[in-house]
Amino acid sequence: MRKLLLCLPLAGMLLAACSNDFEIAAPWKNIPVMYAMLSPKDTAHYVRVEKAFLDPDGSALVAAQQPDSIYYDPNAIDVYIQKVGTQQRYPLNRVDGVLEGITRDSGIFATSPNWLYKIKPAQFGGLEPGATYRITLEFKDGSSPVFAEAAIPRDFIPTEPNPQLIPVTIGFLSQLPTNIIWRTDVNGVLFTVNLRVRYREEDSNGNLLKRETLEWFVGNTKREEAPVGPGLYRAKIAASGQAFFRFLAEKIPPANIGHFRYFENVEIIIEGGGKEIEDYQITAQANAGITGAEIISTFTNLQPAGAGFGIVTAKNKLVRTDIRVTPATVDSMNLDPITKPLNFRY
Repeated sequence: MRKLLLCLPLAGMLLAACSNDFEIAAPWKNIPVMYAMLSPKDTAHYVRVEKAFLDPDGSALVAAQQPDSIYYDPNAIDVYIQKVGTQQRYPLNRVDGVLEGITRDSGIFATSPNWLYKIKPAQFGGLEPGATYRITLEFKDGSSPVFAEAAIPRDFIPTEPNPQLIPVTIGFLSQLPTNIIWRTDVNGVLFTVNLRVRYREEDSNGNLLKRETLEWFVGNTKREEAPVGPGLYRAKIAASGQAFFRFLAEKIPPANIGHFRYFENVEIIIEGGGKEIEDYQITAQANAGITGAEIISTFTNLQPAGAGFGIVTAKNKLVRTDIRVTPATVDSMNLDPITKPLNFRY
Protein backbone atom coordinates (compact mmCIF):
# COMPACT_ATOMS: atom_id res chain seq x y z
CA MET A 1 0.00 0.00 0.00
CA ARG A 2 2.85 2.40 0.84
CA LYS A 3 4.40 1.72 -2.57
CA LEU A 4 1.05 2.37 -4.25
CA LEU A 5 0.63 5.73 -2.48
CA LEU A 6 4.13 6.74 -3.55
CA CYS A 7 3.41 5.80 -7.15
CA LEU A 8 0.18 7.80 -7.43
CA PRO A 9 1.83 11.31 -7.23
CA LEU A 10 4.51 10.13 -9.67
CA ALA A 11 1.85 8.96 -12.13
CA GLY A 12 0.10 12.33 -11.78
CA MET A 13 3.29 14.21 -12.64
CA LEU A 14 3.91 12.02 -15.68
CA LEU A 15 0.37 12.55 -16.96
CA ALA A 16 0.61 16.31 -16.42
CA ALA A 17 3.84 16.41 -18.39
CA CYS A 18 2.27 14.65 -21.40
CA SER A 19 1.21 16.74 -24.39
CA ASN A 20 -2.29 16.30 -25.83
CA ASP A 21 -0.93 16.83 -29.34
CA PHE A 22 0.23 13.60 -30.96
CA GLU A 23 -0.51 11.59 -34.11
CA ILE A 24 -2.51 8.44 -33.54
CA ALA A 25 -1.69 7.19 -37.05
CA ALA A 26 1.78 7.53 -38.50
CA PRO A 27 2.38 8.04 -42.24
CA TRP A 28 1.67 4.95 -44.37
CA LYS A 29 4.41 2.36 -44.44
CA ASN A 30 4.61 -0.66 -46.70
CA ILE A 31 4.21 -3.65 -44.35
CA PRO A 32 3.49 -6.89 -46.23
CA VAL A 33 1.75 -9.87 -44.64
CA MET A 34 2.39 -13.29 -46.21
CA TYR A 35 1.24 -16.83 -45.39
CA ALA A 36 1.82 -20.19 -47.07
CA MET A 37 1.67 -23.87 -46.15
CA LEU A 38 3.60 -25.84 -48.77
CA SER A 39 2.99 -29.56 -49.26
CA PRO A 40 4.32 -31.94 -51.96
CA LYS A 41 0.97 -33.77 -51.86
CA ASP A 42 -1.06 -30.72 -52.94
CA THR A 43 -2.29 -30.39 -56.54
CA ALA A 44 -1.81 -26.62 -56.35
CA HIS A 45 0.16 -24.30 -54.05
CA TYR A 46 -1.26 -21.04 -52.73
CA VAL A 47 0.32 -18.02 -51.05
CA ARG A 48 -1.72 -15.34 -49.30
CA VAL A 49 -0.26 -11.85 -49.64
CA GLU A 50 -1.83 -8.84 -47.95
CA LYS A 51 -0.76 -5.50 -46.57
CA ALA A 52 -1.02 -4.08 -43.08
CA PHE A 53 -2.94 -0.82 -42.88
CA LEU A 54 -4.24 1.84 -40.53
CA ASP A 55 -6.85 4.36 -41.65
CA PRO A 56 -6.23 7.67 -39.82
CA ASP A 57 -9.57 9.11 -40.94
CA GLY A 58 -11.98 6.27 -40.22
CA SER A 59 -12.66 2.94 -38.58
CA ALA A 60 -10.17 0.16 -39.24
CA LEU A 61 -13.06 -2.31 -38.99
CA VAL A 62 -14.79 -0.59 -41.88
CA ALA A 63 -11.58 -0.39 -43.93
CA ALA A 64 -10.95 -4.11 -43.37
CA GLN A 65 -14.10 -4.85 -45.33
CA GLN A 66 -12.70 -3.02 -48.37
CA PRO A 67 -10.54 -5.34 -50.52
CA ASP A 68 -8.39 -2.40 -51.69
CA SER A 69 -7.38 -1.81 -48.07
CA ILE A 70 -6.01 -5.29 -47.47
CA TYR A 71 -4.73 -6.41 -50.90
CA TYR A 72 -1.98 -4.99 -53.09
CA ASP A 73 -2.83 -3.78 -56.56
CA PRO A 74 -2.05 -6.66 -58.97
CA ASN A 75 0.37 -4.41 -60.85
CA ALA A 76 2.27 -3.49 -57.68
CA ILE A 77 3.82 -6.85 -56.73
CA ASP A 78 5.12 -10.16 -58.06
CA VAL A 79 5.36 -13.43 -56.12
CA TYR A 80 7.91 -16.14 -56.92
CA ILE A 81 8.83 -19.63 -55.73
CA GLN A 82 12.38 -20.94 -55.91
CA LYS A 83 14.18 -24.05 -54.76
CA VAL A 84 17.03 -22.87 -52.55
CA GLY A 85 20.38 -23.65 -54.14
CA THR A 86 19.11 -23.10 -57.68
CA GLN A 87 18.89 -19.96 -59.76
CA GLN A 88 15.56 -20.59 -61.48
CA ARG A 89 12.47 -19.06 -59.93
CA TYR A 90 8.86 -19.28 -61.03
CA PRO A 91 6.08 -16.67 -60.88
CA LEU A 92 2.76 -17.34 -59.14
CA ASN A 93 -0.50 -16.17 -60.69
CA ARG A 94 -3.06 -14.04 -58.87
CA VAL A 95 -6.39 -15.90 -58.54
CA ASP A 96 -9.64 -15.42 -56.66
CA GLY A 97 -9.81 -18.12 -54.03
CA VAL A 98 -13.61 -17.99 -54.15
CA LEU A 99 -13.49 -19.25 -57.75
CA GLU A 100 -10.95 -21.90 -56.69
CA GLY A 101 -13.32 -23.24 -54.04
CA ILE A 102 -11.29 -21.66 -51.22
CA THR A 103 -13.52 -19.47 -49.09
CA ARG A 104 -12.25 -17.20 -46.37
CA ASP A 105 -13.84 -17.44 -42.92
CA SER A 106 -16.29 -14.65 -42.26
CA GLY A 107 -15.09 -12.07 -39.76
CA ILE A 108 -13.33 -8.72 -39.74
CA PHE A 109 -11.80 -8.93 -43.22
CA ALA A 110 -13.45 -8.88 -46.64
CA THR A 111 -14.23 -12.40 -47.86
CA SER A 112 -14.77 -11.72 -51.55
CA PRO A 113 -12.70 -11.52 -53.59
CA ASN A 114 -10.23 -13.76 -51.79
CA TRP A 115 -7.04 -12.94 -53.67
CA LEU A 116 -4.31 -15.59 -53.55
CA TYR A 117 -1.18 -16.39 -55.55
CA LYS A 118 -1.16 -19.84 -57.13
CA ILE A 119 1.17 -22.21 -58.95
CA LYS A 120 0.69 -25.85 -59.96
CA PRO A 121 3.44 -28.47 -59.51
CA ALA A 122 3.68 -29.03 -63.27
CA GLN A 123 4.64 -25.38 -63.74
CA PHE A 124 7.90 -25.69 -61.77
CA GLY A 125 8.58 -29.40 -61.25
CA GLY A 126 6.78 -29.74 -57.91
CA LEU A 127 8.02 -29.69 -54.35
CA GLU A 128 10.81 -32.12 -53.49
CA PRO A 129 10.69 -33.68 -49.99
CA GLY A 130 13.84 -32.72 -48.11
CA ALA A 131 14.44 -29.56 -50.17
CA THR A 132 14.04 -25.96 -49.01
CA TYR A 133 11.94 -23.47 -50.93
CA ARG A 134 11.89 -19.68 -50.89
CA ILE A 135 8.79 -17.55 -51.48
CA THR A 136 9.74 -14.02 -52.56
CA LEU A 137 7.53 -10.96 -52.69
CA GLU A 138 8.86 -8.24 -54.98
CA PHE A 139 7.58 -4.67 -55.24
CA LYS A 140 7.53 -2.88 -58.58
CA ASP A 141 8.08 0.51 -56.95
CA GLY A 142 11.65 -0.46 -56.10
CA SER A 143 11.06 -1.31 -52.42
CA SER A 144 13.26 -4.05 -51.00
CA PRO A 145 11.86 -7.54 -51.59
CA VAL A 146 10.60 -9.72 -48.74
CA PHE A 147 11.07 -13.48 -48.60
CA ALA A 148 10.70 -16.54 -46.39
CA GLU A 149 12.03 -20.08 -46.60
CA ALA A 150 10.58 -23.44 -45.54
CA ALA A 151 12.02 -26.95 -45.68
CA ILE A 152 9.73 -29.73 -46.95
CA PRO A 153 9.71 -32.72 -44.55
CA ARG A 154 10.87 -35.97 -46.09
CA ASP A 155 8.32 -38.73 -46.52
CA PHE A 156 7.26 -40.26 -43.22
CA ILE A 157 8.19 -43.90 -42.53
CA PRO A 158 5.48 -46.00 -40.80
CA THR A 159 6.54 -48.49 -38.13
CA GLU A 160 3.32 -49.25 -36.19
CA PRO A 161 0.97 -50.86 -37.16
CA ASN A 162 3.70 -53.11 -38.51
CA PRO A 163 3.95 -52.53 -42.29
CA GLN A 164 5.55 -55.98 -42.72
CA LEU A 165 2.33 -57.78 -41.80
CA ILE A 166 0.21 -59.23 -44.60
CA PRO A 167 -2.40 -57.90 -44.28
CA VAL A 168 -1.53 -54.94 -42.05
CA THR A 169 -3.92 -54.89 -39.10
CA ILE A 170 -4.95 -52.45 -36.39
CA GLY A 171 -6.79 -53.33 -33.20
CA PHE A 172 -8.74 -51.40 -30.58
CA LEU A 173 -9.68 -52.56 -27.11
CA SER A 174 -12.02 -50.69 -24.82
CA GLN A 175 -9.58 -49.93 -22.01
CA LEU A 176 -6.26 -49.91 -23.86
CA PRO A 177 -4.59 -47.40 -26.22
CA THR A 178 -3.44 -48.32 -29.71
CA ASN A 179 -0.08 -46.90 -30.69
CA ILE A 180 0.46 -45.39 -34.12
CA ILE A 181 4.18 -44.77 -34.71
CA TRP A 182 6.26 -43.39 -37.57
CA ARG A 183 9.65 -41.85 -38.35
CA THR A 184 10.28 -38.33 -39.64
CA ASP A 185 13.21 -36.08 -40.43
CA VAL A 186 14.09 -32.94 -38.48
CA ASN A 187 11.57 -30.86 -40.45
CA GLY A 188 8.61 -32.92 -39.25
CA VAL A 189 7.66 -31.48 -35.85
CA LEU A 190 3.91 -31.19 -35.25
CA PHE A 191 1.41 -33.76 -36.53
CA THR A 192 -2.31 -34.40 -36.93
CA VAL A 193 -3.57 -37.99 -37.15
CA ASN A 194 -6.94 -39.11 -38.56
CA LEU A 195 -8.48 -42.51 -39.18
CA ARG A 196 -10.74 -43.07 -42.18
CA VAL A 197 -13.01 -46.03 -41.47
CA ARG A 198 -14.98 -47.87 -44.15
CA TYR A 199 -17.70 -50.38 -43.35
CA ARG A 200 -20.63 -52.04 -45.06
CA GLU A 201 -24.06 -53.11 -43.88
CA GLU A 202 -25.79 -56.31 -44.98
CA ASP A 203 -29.10 -58.02 -44.30
CA SER A 204 -29.44 -61.54 -42.92
CA ASN A 205 -29.17 -63.00 -46.46
CA GLY A 206 -25.87 -61.25 -47.13
CA ASN A 207 -27.32 -58.63 -49.44
CA LEU A 208 -25.41 -55.37 -49.44
CA LEU A 209 -27.53 -52.54 -48.04
CA LYS A 210 -24.99 -49.71 -48.01
CA ARG A 211 -21.39 -48.70 -47.61
CA GLU A 212 -20.26 -45.84 -45.37
CA THR A 213 -17.01 -43.94 -44.74
CA LEU A 214 -16.28 -42.15 -41.47
CA GLU A 215 -13.28 -40.01 -40.51
CA TRP A 216 -12.14 -39.94 -36.88
CA PHE A 217 -9.80 -37.25 -35.57
CA VAL A 218 -7.34 -39.16 -33.40
CA GLY A 219 -5.42 -36.13 -32.15
CA ASN A 220 -2.34 -33.94 -32.43
CA THR A 221 1.16 -34.87 -31.38
CA LYS A 222 4.78 -33.76 -31.53
CA ARG A 223 7.80 -35.80 -32.48
CA GLU A 224 10.38 -36.78 -29.89
CA GLU A 225 13.41 -34.51 -29.47
CA ALA A 226 16.13 -37.17 -29.47
CA PRO A 227 17.00 -38.75 -32.84
CA VAL A 228 16.60 -42.52 -33.21
CA GLY A 229 18.97 -42.76 -36.16
CA PRO A 230 20.87 -40.61 -38.64
CA GLY A 231 18.49 -37.75 -39.40
CA LEU A 232 15.45 -39.66 -38.12
CA TYR A 233 13.09 -38.93 -35.23
CA ARG A 234 10.30 -40.96 -33.68
CA ALA A 235 6.72 -39.71 -33.61
CA LYS A 236 3.88 -41.46 -31.83
CA ILE A 237 0.25 -41.05 -30.86
CA ALA A 238 -1.79 -43.28 -28.54
CA ALA A 239 -5.29 -43.73 -29.97
CA SER A 240 -7.83 -44.38 -27.22
CA GLY A 241 -9.90 -47.50 -27.82
CA GLN A 242 -12.76 -46.11 -25.73
CA ALA A 243 -12.72 -42.85 -27.68
CA PHE A 244 -12.83 -44.82 -30.94
CA PHE A 245 -15.85 -46.80 -29.71
CA ARG A 246 -17.62 -43.61 -28.62
CA PHE A 247 -16.98 -42.10 -32.05
CA LEU A 248 -18.56 -45.11 -33.78
CA ALA A 249 -21.56 -45.06 -31.42
CA GLU A 250 -22.13 -41.36 -32.15
CA LYS A 251 -21.88 -41.72 -35.93
CA ILE A 252 -23.58 -45.07 -36.55
CA PRO A 253 -27.21 -45.73 -35.50
CA PRO A 254 -28.13 -49.02 -33.81
CA ALA A 255 -28.58 -51.81 -36.34
CA ASN A 256 -32.04 -52.93 -37.33
CA ILE A 257 -33.00 -56.52 -36.50
CA GLY A 258 -31.29 -58.86 -38.93
CA HIS A 259 -28.80 -56.25 -40.12
CA PHE A 260 -25.06 -56.69 -39.66
CA ARG A 261 -22.05 -54.38 -40.11
CA TYR A 262 -18.57 -55.36 -41.30
CA PHE A 263 -15.34 -53.33 -41.33
CA GLU A 264 -13.84 -53.21 -44.81
CA ASN A 265 -10.63 -51.28 -44.23
CA VAL A 266 -9.06 -48.40 -42.38
CA GLU A 267 -6.77 -45.64 -43.61
CA ILE A 268 -4.32 -43.89 -41.29
CA ILE A 269 -3.71 -40.28 -42.36
CA ILE A 270 -0.67 -38.56 -40.85
CA GLU A 271 -0.05 -34.94 -41.78
CA GLY A 272 2.56 -32.66 -40.29
CA GLY A 273 5.72 -30.61 -40.36
CA GLY A 274 5.87 -26.95 -39.53
CA LYS A 275 8.96 -26.08 -37.49
CA GLU A 276 7.84 -22.47 -37.99
CA ILE A 277 4.45 -23.27 -36.42
CA GLU A 278 6.23 -24.62 -33.33
CA ASP A 279 8.33 -21.43 -33.12
CA TYR A 280 5.14 -19.38 -33.39
CA GLN A 281 3.52 -21.35 -30.55
CA ILE A 282 6.60 -20.98 -28.35
CA THR A 283 6.56 -17.21 -28.91
CA ALA A 284 2.85 -16.99 -28.10
CA GLN A 285 3.18 -19.10 -24.95
CA ALA A 286 6.16 -17.10 -23.71
CA ASN A 287 4.10 -13.92 -23.84
CA ALA A 288 0.80 -15.29 -22.58
CA GLY A 289 -0.72 -15.11 -19.12
CA ILE A 290 -0.41 -12.70 -16.25
CA THR A 291 3.37 -13.10 -16.11
CA GLY A 292 3.84 -12.52 -19.84
CA ALA A 293 5.36 -9.51 -21.48
CA GLU A 294 3.26 -6.35 -21.71
CA ILE A 295 4.23 -5.94 -25.37
CA ILE A 296 3.65 -9.26 -27.11
CA SER A 297 6.27 -10.30 -29.64
CA THR A 298 4.88 -11.32 -33.02
CA PHE A 299 6.61 -14.32 -34.55
CA THR A 300 7.33 -14.18 -38.25
CA ASN A 301 9.89 -15.85 -40.48
CA LEU A 302 9.74 -13.20 -43.19
CA GLN A 303 13.11 -11.71 -44.05
CA PRO A 304 14.80 -9.30 -43.69
CA ALA A 305 13.90 -8.91 -40.04
CA GLY A 306 11.21 -6.32 -39.46
CA ALA A 307 10.22 -6.15 -43.12
CA GLY A 308 6.85 -7.85 -42.72
CA PHE A 309 4.70 -10.34 -40.88
CA GLY A 310 3.44 -13.84 -41.53
CA ILE A 311 4.58 -17.44 -41.71
CA VAL A 312 5.73 -19.57 -44.62
CA THR A 313 5.97 -23.20 -43.56
CA ALA A 314 5.74 -26.70 -45.02
CA LYS A 315 4.24 -30.10 -44.32
CA ASN A 316 4.03 -33.60 -45.74
CA LYS A 317 1.41 -36.30 -45.65
CA LEU A 318 1.33 -40.08 -45.26
CA VAL A 319 -1.79 -42.09 -46.07
CA ARG A 320 -1.62 -45.76 -45.09
CA THR A 321 -4.30 -47.67 -46.98
CA ASP A 322 -5.97 -51.07 -46.82
CA ILE A 323 -5.45 -51.74 -43.12
CA ARG A 324 -7.73 -54.40 -41.65
CA VAL A 325 -9.47 -54.23 -38.28
CA THR A 326 -8.66 -57.18 -36.01
CA PRO A 327 -11.28 -59.73 -34.88
CA ALA A 328 -10.41 -58.79 -31.28
CA THR A 329 -11.68 -55.26 -31.99
CA VAL A 330 -15.09 -56.59 -33.07
CA ASP A 331 -15.22 -58.89 -30.05
CA SER A 332 -14.45 -55.97 -27.74
CA MET A 333 -17.14 -53.83 -29.43
CA ASN A 334 -19.76 -56.53 -28.92
CA LEU A 335 -18.90 -56.65 -25.20
CA ASP A 336 -19.01 -52.87 -24.76
CA PRO A 337 -22.51 -51.50 -24.03
CA ILE A 338 -22.02 -48.40 -26.21
CA THR A 339 -21.04 -50.31 -29.37
CA LYS A 340 -22.91 -53.60 -28.94
CA PRO A 341 -26.10 -52.18 -30.57
CA LEU A 342 -24.12 -51.44 -33.75
CA ASN A 343 -24.02 -55.22 -34.41
CA PHE A 344 -20.60 -55.52 -36.04
CA ARG A 345 -19.43 -58.93 -37.18
CA TYR A 346 -16.14 -60.23 -38.45
